[in-house]
Amino acid sequence: MQFETDVSASEDRPTIFLIEPEQVVRSALDYILRERYQTHAFAAVDEAMSSSTKTPAVVLIGIAILRDRGETVLDELNRVFTSTRILLVAERNSDPVVQAGLEQGAHGVISNPISFSSVCGAVSAALGVPDLPGEPSHVICVAFD
Repeated sequence: MQFETDVSASEDRPTIFLIEPEQVVRSALDYILRERYQTHAFAAVDEAMSSSTKTPAVVLIGIAILRDRGETVLDELNRVFTSTRILLVAERNSDPVVQAGLEQGAHGVISNPISFSSVCGAVSAALGVPDLPGEPSHVICVAFD
């Protein structure tokens, strides 16, 4: 199920796909990001890949999807969305599935505690926006070109 946030001037903002099977997590991520970005939330990867929405700048994908479908789902996402940055959303970044996902092409991890600053900071870093002075970085950046 996809839902979109209608905020004025959303066309000027980067598009972010949130792919997470858990409704509560999906809604929380959308709530955190919707004022800064054009967000589109999906419960499954297939919904996101078949969406008519323009190619996202960043995809946040729940680690549960990698557990269910394997890390090859990242290859699929990279094939469909060639210039998109992929961030994993996980309880902890030491999870072996997270490490495998990073080796398979994910660009970073957002892990607990998830907050406005950690999620927005991670997306900003993925987009190449510099950190604000004095603001701590809450993302583990891996393989940014």
